[in-house]
Parts: sequence; C-alpha cells; structure tokens
Amino acid sequence: MRKSTTQKGFTLVELAIVMTIIGLLIGGILKGQELMQNARATATIARVRAFESAVTTFRDTYSAVPGDMAGAATRLPNCDASCNPFATNAGDNIVGALAWAAGGWANQFTALTAAAATAVGAETNLFWMHLLLGDLITGVSSSPVTQAAVPAEINVTHPAAPIGGTFIAGYGQGGANIQPASTALTNQTSSPNGLLLVLALQPAAALPTATGSLPLTAIRAALIDRKMDDGRPASGAVQAYGFTASCFTVADALTSAYAEGTTGNDCGLIFRIQG
Repeated sequence: MRKSTTQKGFTLVELAIVMTIIGLLIGGILKGQELMQNARATATIARVRAFESAVTTFRDTYSAVPGDMAGAATRLPNCDASCNPFATNAGDNIVGALAWAAGGWANQFTALTAAAATAVGAETNLFWMHLLLGDLITGVSSSPVTQAAVPAEINVTHPAAPIGGTFIAGYGQGGANIQPASTALTNQTSSPNGLLLVLALQPAAALPTATGSLPLTAIRAALIDRKMDDGRPASGAVQAYGFTASCFTVADALTSAYAEGTTGNDCGLIFRIQG
C-alpha cells in the first residue's frame, strides 16, 4: 500500500500576515531614511546660519571680510604670511573673483599654494582659515603652516555640510549661469548678489556637469529653500543651480519651481549670507 503524503503550504491568512509585516518593515525603513534626511537638511540650515553669524562677528571685530582681510598675518592670532590675500585685491570686500561677472563659479576654485597670496581665488580658501583663526568656526583643521601643502579637502580646508558635500565661499554679482553657458549646469536667472556660499560635493574642482553628480535631489533642495527663504529656485536669498527639468523649471523668477518628482542628485544651492 502506498503511503500518501501531503505538503502543506501557507494559508492565505498567513501570507497576508507575512506581507503586512514586510510592508511595515519597508515602510519603517523608508520613513526612517526620510526622517534622517530631514534632520540633515535642518542641520545644514543651522550651519549656514552659524556661518552667517560668524561672518558678521568677524566684520564687526576686524572691519574686514574673512578671506579678503588685508594684513591678516599681523591681525589674526597664529597667522603668518600665508594668511594674507592677494595684495592687489585685499580689502575690496569681495571674496575671490567676481564669479558670475566673469562667466562662471569655476573661477572661484583656486587651491592655496606656497605662493597663496598671488591669486585672488585664494581668498575662497582663506575665508575659512580666517574664521578658524578668529575662533569663530570649527570643522576645518588646516593652519597657515600646513595650508600651503594641503589641497582643498572637506574637513581640512573646507567644512562639511551635514546633508553631504561642502560649502564654498565666493562673491556673486548676478548673471545667468553658475557655470559658463556652454555647460548643461545652469542657474537660469539672475543669481544672488553679495557674499555667497555654494553647496557643492567637492571643493577642489569646478562644479561637475554630469547628471547625478550634485549634492541634492530636487525635493531636498526645495525643503531647505522653503525653510530658509521663499521656496523658489530662481529668486530670493537661497537659489538653486542644477539641471533644467530634473532640478527645477523656470519661466521667470516668480513662477520657478523645483522638480520635486525627480529622484536624481541634480541640484545644488546658493546661499547669500551677506548682501
């Protein structure tokens, strides 16, 4: 006589319970990731505001803009000649070159060398050194002794952004593009004027022009903009740069909008911290 065997499977109720548990786990993970990103966005906002406060204190104390301070070697503690900006431009209240007037933010990226005081672009690195030596910020560690031998690097010459990447200081005089018009990376309309911080992935090279290579998604850029400013990528003190359609769309400054339905890291932000 053959012995019959039966193989029991999951009942529909059991499968439903398992699927519910899996769904809850996935939902919890996704919600946790969203909360973490929101917390990083909030911390990034706090850091930008702290930098703005540090610049105000520096200007009130020294009657100079950090990075552009003439005679810094004799005015800041623990400074030497490598603290001094390019003499021709020192004291003009502009950090670095007139970026957009010259056609692109890439003009700001000049790493310090042993002859740091021979190029106006060095002011964009000296900006952080002056604030550090004025005991107004943390998050950078380079000193005048080591700065000349150290390439631009996050947590060394430039502070990290909690949401990812770093901040680069410079000056904006308005203009249409954060990069030369020949690239896909654009700011579309007039950019903020004055002392600016640009949120970028790396401090040592021009801003990348490939999709997916910027620090933020459109939804994160929009979140920060709404918390700090008007929530529009092409107006106000906080503006976006990135790729048309995957970061933002612009008909004009008042109708500009972030492309929050996209998922690629195709956005960066520009913060005006001093007008």
